[in-house]
Amino acid sequence: MGDGRSDGGNTFMRRYGPWALVAGASDGIGESFARDLARRGCHVVLVARRETVLADVAARIRAEFGVETRIVVADLTSPELAATIARGTEGLEIGLLVYNAGAIHGAARFLDQPLASTLALVDLNCRGPMTLVHGLGPAMRERGRGGIVLVTSISALSGSSFTATYNATKSFDLIFAESLWHELAPAGVDVMAAIVGATRTPSMLESTSGFERYPGLMEPDDVAQGALSALGQGPAWVAGKDNRERVKGLFPLPRTQIINAMSQAVSGIYDIPFETVSGRELAEID
Repeated sequence: MGDGRSDGGNTFMRRYGPWALVAGASDGIGESFARDLARRGCHVVLVARRETVLADVAARIRAEFGVETRIVVADLTSPELAATIARGTEGLEIGLLVYNAGAIHGAARFLDQPLASTLALVDLNCRGPMTLVHGLGPAMRERGRGGIVLVTSISALSGSSFTATYNATKSFDLIFAESLWHELAPAGVDVMAAIVGATRTPSMLESTSGFERYPGLMEPDDVAQGALSALGQGPAWVAGKDNRERVKGLFPLPRTQIINAMSQAVSGIYDIPFETVSGRELAEID
């Protein structure tokens, strides 16, 4: 497996360059991912809905880091997402995918919300990452290198009143990333779920006036830098030491052990070759 910890980005670029695509890159954690990737030497494709905002972020990254940028204006819930991304990345070698989308925008009981709104969240947090991984992953596997980071949430670890669909879809992202970690590691592609707690992003600050006072808020730059440094160490990383301790309490058994055991069981049922994959548990890299 690769090692995201590189000095100056040389190792990182050999593993994950030359282009990285960040979905949900217009602000917050997504913008921080794009900036840190550029700092490490990657050219970046920025994907989101707001063209003017994306163009501004892309221009600032080019000016500050001297890398190439490309923007792709796309609705991550659209049925046309695959075609839009394919057109927007034509001719580029995408070595790293970061899917960062789907923050909580308010809270309410499931039955009190419009069905269309909850299904849109399913499209954003489930259909979207599946579409991008399926579109960009085969080339990574063929090259024998690359990386995929799916940004999920501590909310993925439990059900909760008022955010039922959000928690369920973020749980999908976690399990999807863990599964891909085991599938693609033998091919040289590193996959990781970045488990994020409360973070000071524009969308979260706009969702409720009380969010600013929530204890232990993390900064987007710390989340992005920590995730990219942990990439290649194991199937999941938790942003923040306090959050990591909470997650360890909710994961009483080692995740790598569980993933290997489940994969071996499935391979036995369907007579598929099995390979044990090793990795660190919730890599403690901040």
